Amino acid sequence: MAFPSFADDAAILLAAVGRKEGSRTTVRGVIGTWDMINVDVPSREMIETAAGALQRAGLVTIDGEWSLRLTAEGARIRRTPRSVSMRALPGALRRLLPTLSPDPAVVLPEEIYDEALADYLGPRPPLRVLLWRALRRR
Repeated sequence: MAFPSFADDAAILLAAVGRKEGSRTTVRGVIGTWDMINVDVPSREMIETAAGALQRAGLVTIDGEWSLRLTAEGARIRRTPRSVSMRALPGALRRLLPTLSPDPAVVLPEEIYDEALADYLGPRPPLRVLLWRALRRR
């Protein structure tokens, strides 16, 4: 179920950002959620273009470490669809988005994207190791 257009990329990105105003979402989190929704890992350019358009529209802010945060308006739009699955959420959000245009001034540094992608695609420790670590923290 690949979404073919720029507006769909922005809707997927908005769905990938946390629901609450000000909650921080990393590029790693965006990649993982985007993959879950769209069954495809987004390119650096896809994230960069969608994030720039959402920032230009006043729906998200991007900090220096490339963490994305919803603005009050972005949080309102993100909360609006009710009883919608994560896979259907981008379609519902797309209907609520204002007209978007890319912001060429927004650039996702390659090193941030590459590190996030490597972390997402990298091997995970076995479940027993994760359980052991969790038990030790208590």
